[in-house]
Amino acid sequence: MAAVPEPARTEDWGPAFRRLFHYLPEAERERRCANALHLLQRGELDPRGIFVLRDCTELHGAIVCLQVPGRSALVWPPGVVDAHRTDWEDALLRHATSWLRQGGVQLAQTLLEPNEQFLAASLLRNEFTEVTRLFYLRHDLNLPVHSLHLPARLAFHPYTDNDEAFRSTLARTYEGTLDCPEINGVRTIDDVVAGHRAQGAFSPERWWLACEGTSPVGVLLMTEMPDSGDWELAYMGIVPEARGRGMGREILLHALCAARAADVPAVTLSVDARNEPARKLYGSMGFEAYDGRLVYLAIWP
Repeated sequence: MAAVPEPARTEDWGPAFRRLFHYLPEAERERRCANALHLLQRGELDPRGIFVLRDCTELHGAIVCLQVPGRSALVWPPGVVDAHRTDWEDALLRHATSWLRQGGVQLAQTLLEPNEQFLAASLLRNEFTEVTRLFYLRHDLNLPVHSLHLPARLAFHPYTDNDEAFRSTLARTYEGTLDCPEINGVRTIDDVVAGHRAQGAFSPERWWLACEGTSPVGVLLMTEMPDSGDWELAYMGIVPEARGRGMGREILLHALCAARAADVPAVTLSVDARNEPARKLYGSMGFEAYDGRLVYLAIWP
């Protein structure tokens, strides 16, 4: 067999997903395959990002990658028939990343559950680096009484298109960030905004510029997750000179109160395990961990 990956045919989709999830128990494997096929039917997964390795009789391996707005991409590690054929894994992964780079992608990521860490071997051989662990947190919107008694120093202004104050403040919040600093400066601020807008159901009324008087001090980005109805706190950032003054707590309280007023089930977020100040803030405001992922990144500036 010539180890040359090729785009998957329609009839390959099901077998390709089963090859990707071959390590899972049958019931979970079939659930994930069904979910992936559903994403294809809804247009949320581009079939052009499915590549397979075959000969005339058998599909030997598969990989799936998805370009997302903001010059970014998601990559599923390759799955092959023979676990010892690392050359098959490498051929698939190199073909997929070459396709992504030709499409202008500058940042590719893979998120794995801790018990899936063994899948990362092919990633680490091919430009990816394990950078951190994300903790996924959830708030049921039962706010602790003490959290409601905060000084109201900030005004919150909804986002508008071509909002230069919002964009410049967003850019400044990345200075000295503790959340995945590896990607800081890789993409333009327009790419960053495009990436956030593509998450969930975007509404400008759920993006705010926080100002103390006339001075912008931070931004808050919330998005609705259509399947659950939860709101996700996609990003919260403070400009360097305003840090250490309780601004983050006040902005976070605004997010929780807005969500409770909208009668949503919960607010979720993810936080870099290395960001101890943010983790302490979220814990003090009632967020609880419910899941986690290992983060692998490939950066092509």
